[in-house]
Amino acid sequence: MKLALLASIAVGVTTGLLAWRERPEPGAVPLVLLMAGQCWWSATLIFRIEAATLGMKVLFSNSTWLGVAIIPAAWLLFALEYGGYNEYTTRRHVLLIMVVPAITAFLGLTDQFHHLIYLDATLIHQDGILSLSRTPGPWFWVIAVYTYLLGFLGLVPLLKLITSQVRSFRGQSLALFVGLVAPWATNLAHLSGYLPTAGIDPTPVAFTLSGVAYLSALTQFKLFGASPTPIRHARRSLYEQMHQGALVLDTHGTIVDMNDRAAAVLGTTTDRALGEHLETVSPELTAIGDTTGQHKRVFTPQGTRRTYDVSESPVTDVHDRTIGRIITLHDISDLFRMQQRLEVLHRVFRHNIRTNIQVILGYAGYLATHNSQSKAETLKRNAMEIEATGEKVREIIDVFEEGRKEREKLRLHAILRECVDATAEAYPGVTVEYDPGPEDLLVDSLFDIVCSNVIENAAQHNTSPEPWVHVSVEAGEGSVEVRVADNGPGIEDHELALVEEGTETPLKHGSGFGLALTAWGTDIAGGSVEFESDESGTCVVLEMPVAGRGETLIRCSVISSRKNVAVA
Repeated sequence: MKLALLASIAVGVTTGLLAWRERPEPGAVPLVLLMAGQCWWSATLIFRIEAATLGMKVLFSNSTWLGVAIIPAAWLLFALEYGGYNEYTTRRHVLLIMVVPAITAFLGLTDQFHHLIYLDATLIHQDGILSLSRTPGPWFWVIAVYTYLLGFLGLVPLLKLITSQVRSFRGQSLALFVGLVAPWATNLAHLSGYLPTAGIDPTPVAFTLSGVAYLSALTQFKLFGASPTPIRHARRSLYEQMHQGALVLDTHGTIVDMNDRAAAVLGTTTDRALGEHLETVSPELTAIGDTTGQHKRVFTPQGTRRTYDVSESPVTDVHDRTIGRIITLHDISDLFRMQQRLEVLHRVFRHNIRTNIQVILGYAGYLATHNSQSKAETLKRNAMEIEATGEKVREIIDVFEEGRKEREKLRLHAILRECVDATAEAYPGVTVEYDPGPEDLLVDSLFDIVCSNVIENAAQHNTSPEPWVHVSVEAGEGSVEVRVADNGPGIEDHELALVEEGTETPLKHGSGFGLALTAWGTDIAGGSVEFESDESGTCVVLEMPVAGRGETLIRCSVISSRKNVAVA
């Protein structure tokens, strides 16, 4: 037996040294402590066998508990770090795990004063060997149960990796499993009286097999060279940091997990949503989830302008039973808005071009046989409208192109000054006035196109007998308000559908692209637009970020009289 014990010490020391070299890899230090505990147990057992007196045998028997106590705690901490359960290896948890081992070590060294671990100690001769016989006390069974409990808890992370697709992980976990079970089974057989060992606990002998298993995990299966520790944390990190919102529901529709992105989409927090039924958190999303036969479902949270594609996947267990579902919210707002814009461009462009071409073709046939100045002027006007439509489409395409790249910042004062001067020069019959505001505000360069379009349309479509346009700027705390006012009619309702609904109806078309350019340019620049139109004019409210001022917003109120602002 002494040779077996010496072999277990040699293997344990070798394994411990190899593990020590792998610091600070997760699990390295606990494995060193585990090997130290096993070596201490084996060493004290050798001294106990060699001792010739009762007192010396009792001394080494009591000293054994220093190693016995550390083994289950070290094993559990190793398994937790190896499996990636580092949240359970914090200082607080380690101290909690070590409470029973610390008490055990103390009681073992002082057992002669209280006899909580052993009730008595006698020398017996069995098979020619002088051995120590002791009757277990109450704390002996406490530490026994605690040891097996921690051993079982440490098996949980290993059992999840035994079926891993990674060969090295399977080999590691199987080797570690053998390293635990070998001394565990030996100790159980000894306590049950099935091993005739003359009163000597043969568990340290099994440490030889245990050490070989750990050594195999370290060398052959690269225990600390190919570690599964990051898997659990990486999956959680990916789940939390993924751009899509994700919710996990049980079979009853209760939210059991969700990432922060999903909480933001639904306008709630994870603390408020977890444990609640999906219908309570988001009735709209529940209604979408109840629909069938749809491959693509679109969800727009109430009070927002974002659009999400909703996909759903079942969660199954090892028996292929559905135990829940995962709902993923993929933000398709930009794609959805671009699709709407292209639909509007296609419909309005086709409608306007077709109308003008039909007029040109009809009047061209008439002019072939009649010399009519009025018909010629009509042809010229329709041709110019086609040219203007093409120019406006080109501007919109330019806005789309600018939206895909980094843009420069321009001074708001310079933008408005240039727009006012250009409008006054192009429409000399319209009185254009400008009350300048702060001159140090920087805005997105797309605001130049938006302001030019709005101010020009305010003058171009003003049908008042004495038309005027007034531009004013009023700076507030963290914001600036720009007003463009004129004295003509407002915008028709079906024109405003472009802004309010993001598209047009097949039967009611906008007559041009001016309104689309205003709405889309503002949106791409990161702002928003609202229109309030009545008989006295139209109020266009633009909110846009100011560069270098954080969340500061520009609030532009454009009061317009044009009958049809979309005509450009």
